[in-house]
Amino acid sequence: MTSTLLRWGGNLLDLFFPRVCTVCHTPLVEGEDLMCLGCLMELPRVEFDDYRDNELADRLASLRAPIEKAASLYYHMSGTPHVRLIHDAKYNRRPIIGRKLARMHAGQLATAGFFDDIDVLMPVPLHFTKLWMRGYNQSHEIARGLSDVTGLPIGDNLTASRPHSTQTRKNASQRRANSIGTFRVTNPEQLDSLHILVVDDVITTGSTILSALETIHTSVPTARLSVYSLALSKLR
Repeated sequence: MTSTLLRWGGNLLDLFFPRVCTVCHTPLVEGEDLMCLGCLMELPRVEFDDYRDNELADRLASLRAPIEKAASLYYHMSGTPHVRLIHDAKYNRRPIIGRKLARMHAGQLATAGFFDDIDVLMPVPLHFTKLWMRGYNQSHEIARGLSDVTGLPIGDNLTASRPHSTQTRKNASQRRANSIGTFRVTNPEQLDSLHILVVDDVITTGSTILSALETIHTSVPTARLSVYSLALSKLR
């Protein structure tokens, strides 16, 4: 009886507030979520054969500490319809997008053993002023999606010590300069000798996440570091 009422309630909601694909805005059918089957099949996935030696790890090669593993779900390319996923998740108050996509990807990564020796998920933080304005941290929502599947804890030791302006229109050198001194680690002893998976929403040049990784490495030299981003910008 309860399941029947819930199904009828869902059907009524779909009638008055139809669910549409985030990418192409066509109505979703039963069994589809966030994206229609066509857009899901066309998602430009990042297919890494090796989680230890790949394009994302290469972008972070300037880090003084080695990146043990690196993974992303899909390529973020301007001018393509799938850019709406990150845009809506960050700016249109739809944090559930990041969480659901990460949950979907986490199942595949878990099967491949990606999380086997990870101890804690560490989302790249927002400064409290930006967090207050936006209402949520998209990287934390992505970490929640990974945690939903893996059961791994989400750490809050990495904090943003100052606000920084958006990176969207900056070149690589401007992004690096903008990220210097952005983060700090609280209670570093809690992270001693742990394998930390640093989680971000989208990585372009890698300047922001490099700053986060450098901060963790400096504060906790014994920590092992890996990286996950929902999206990876395709560099020209």
